[in-house]
Amino acid sequence: MNFREKYGEWAIVLGATEGIGKADAFELARRGMNIILVGRREDALKVLAQEINEETGREIKVLPQDLSEYDAAEKIIEATKDLDMGLINYVACLHSMGQYNKVDYAKYEQMYRVNIRTFSKLLHHFLGVFKERDRGAFVTIGSLSGWTSLPFCAEYAAQKAYMMALTEGVAYECKNTNVDVLLMVAGSTITPTWLKNKPADEDTVAAAMYPEDVAKEGLDQLGVKLSYLVGERNRKNHEKRISTQDRDEIIEELGKMFTHMA
Repeated sequence: MNFREKYGEWAIVLGATEGIGKADAFELARRGMNIILVGRREDALKVLAQEINEETGREIKVLPQDLSEYDAAEKIIEATKDLDMGLINYVACLHSMGQYNKVDYAKYEQMYRVNIRTFSKLLHHFLGVFKERDRGAFVTIGSLSGWTSLPFCAEYAAQKAYMMALTEGVAYECKNTNVDVLLMVAGSTITPTWLKNKPADEDTVAAAMYPEDVAKEGLDQLGVKLSYLVGERNRKNHEKRISTQDRDEIIEELGKMFTHMA
């Protein structure tokens, strides 16, 4: 599918430097869109922009921005106001592992600004733009932790639950329009962050996917599904977990995976 023809000229990928964001940027360019790359590291964004341009020939812009800044959403809206924006891909997330009370609360406030404040303001703004012209798309990257909670990363899981519930609700509101909204949920994905905090569970590690596969499979569902868990093995494992275990058992199982992060 040519996303540029369906949604508009430009896609913006927030959290594009590595992992799923980087893979999504490549995939969206392959589907015809020009790309705006957003992240904190300008040098890394410039290298990525050149790589995507050389492979796809698409026009790539770099927008260095710390999404935890109080006015990050306003800065992004201002920077893109004159472009034919077609797709918003919110991959960015911030998390902190450890016992809840032992993490500096200032870190949780920073996470809130990235995972909730900036996200929800951009969702609200661009949905208004897209609905007015009856064309566009918003893709939120979710996490299995948002469905199940996650001991030793509880604040992140709670914030992901917010992002996921909001996206799913809005996706239904847009169902009978030409605006597509998708919650694209990733399971274990082999990214630098995942490798640093790899769970102590063989099945979870075995189910881990490469970002490129997550991007392709997930974006194929845009305009098809409202909410989609990427990876057949992830879907089977998740269905088995929620159908055979109660909430206490799930929390116990996940807690044991990450006790080493306490």
